Amino acid sequence: MRRWIAAAALVLLGAGQARAFEVGARAAYWVPALSGEVRLDGTLPGTRVDLADDLGITDENFFFGDAWVWLGDHHLTLSAARIDYSGSETLSGVVFGDHTFSGPTDTSIEYTVLDLTYRYDLVDLENVLAGLSVGPELQAKYLDGEVRMEAAGVEERRSFQIPVPMVGLGGHVGILADLLEVRARIAIISLRGDRVLEASGEVAFSPLPFVDLTAGYRHFDIDVEEGDLLLSYTQSGPYVGLGIVF
Repeated sequence: MRRWIAAAALVLLGAGQARAFEVGARAAYWVPALSGEVRLDGTLPGTRVDLADDLGITDENFFFGDAWVWLGDHHLTLSAARIDYSGSETLSGVVFGDHTFSGPTDTSIEYTVLDLTYRYDLVDLENVLAGLSVGPELQAKYLDGEVRMEAAGVEERRSFQIPVPMVGLGGHVGILADLLEVRARIAIISLRGDRVLEASGEVAFSPLPFVDLTAGYRHFDIDVEEGDLLLSYTQSGPYVGLGIVF
């Protein structure tokens, strides 16, 4: 019996030490609810319009991906997603850029978002059966896309490239050498009237070696002006993911 106990302890200890270095990737499916507004100024100030009520833009679901390298207390993560919203609605005198739109109108907002996040664990209480780590994060977010409105042969387009530096806090609680984990993070920037906030929480389970199943909730809130364009909206909803970890 003592030999079996010793063998089990060695396996758990090895799993805990393996977490000192980790490389992984994950694909996830996000189901967010969208709410917010957009405005594009031109010769005259643009009309601030509601994405759902005024433009008919509906909720969409998206895939996003993460890849990471963890070395001891240092965590580096790269994330990417492609966001694509569209809608149709009958407008009346909406000023968007250099045109005024009335009648049936199509609107779209499309962009790619990239995130590079670094976290350092100031608190790292890992042991064989349980663990806790918490530390500050530095995040570089970049949005690259286009907003478009079209009606009766009249079209207005505006591309945007928005870099967003953010600071935050992240951490995890692990059980049984991190076979079961609870992870959470929040990052924010508020500068010159612009505001971006991102937060997520998830539960991860590793039923097999190298396999990571996750379920969580993600919230993204942006209110920025980039030149003559205002983007002010939130996305909130659950997600599920499947990861491969080495």
